[in-house]
Amino acid sequence: MIGQLRTRLGLYTPSEASDAMGGASVTWALKHVLWAAIEPRKLSERFENGRLSTTQSYRVTIRHRTDFPQRARLKWGEKMLRVIAASDPDTRGERLHLICEEEQQ
Repeated sequence: MIGQLRTRLGLYTPSEASDAMGGASVTWALKHVLWAAIEPRKLSERFENGRLSTTQSYRVTIRHRTDFPQRARLKWGEKMLRVIAASDPDTRGERLHLICEEEQQ
């Protein structure tokens, strides 16, 4: 498995701060740098507001972490991936599979 984790990613977690208007603003801060294997999964297209929108999903494999956050984003080069789900595929505590979608910026 170690030889497959060739891609370096930044793991970002949210931090909420109250603003003066009673709302909240969310900022994303780098928590860890990880090594991962990334596989493109599904590309879907749909029309939104009269134009074509595409969504690319990926399966990202990382070493197992017991402290993986509930909400997270991964920065991969210029791409930002939103983590949809995390699972331990064989329940041995060796790796995590993350299902991610590329965020349109």
